[in-house]
Amino acid sequence: MNKRGQGLSTSAIILIILGVVILVILVLGFSMGWKEIAPWVNKGGDNVQTIVTSCELACSSQAIYDYCTKERELKADKIPGGLKSVMKTCNQLATETGYETYGISECSTIDC
Repeated sequence: MNKRGQGLSTSAIILIILGVVILVILVLGFSMGWKEIAPWVNKGGDNVQTIVTSCELACSSQAIYDYCTKERELKADKIPGGLKSVMKTCNQLATETGYETYGISECSTIDC
C-alpha cells in the first residue's frame, strides 16, 4: 500500500510566511526602536503637550538631569527662527524668549 502524508496547502504556507515576517518586524521594532524601523510612524504634527507634560513631571519629581540637561525635540509650527523642530532642555524652553507660548513653566524647586 502507498501511504502518503497529508501535505500543507498553499494558503497554510502563505500564512506561516506572513506570520514569520510580522514576528520579525515586531522583534526589530521593539529591540531597535520604531523610529529606525518605521520612520513614518512618528511623523505626526506637533508634540508640544508631550514636552509640557514631561517637563512638568521632571520638575515635580525633582529630576535635575531630566529638567536641566536632557534635550527634547520640540516640534511645532511656529518655532522661533522659522524652524519645524528644535532640540532644547526643559530649562531652556522655560526661560528663553520665544518659547513662552508653549506653556512650559520654570521649575522653582530645581536650580540648574
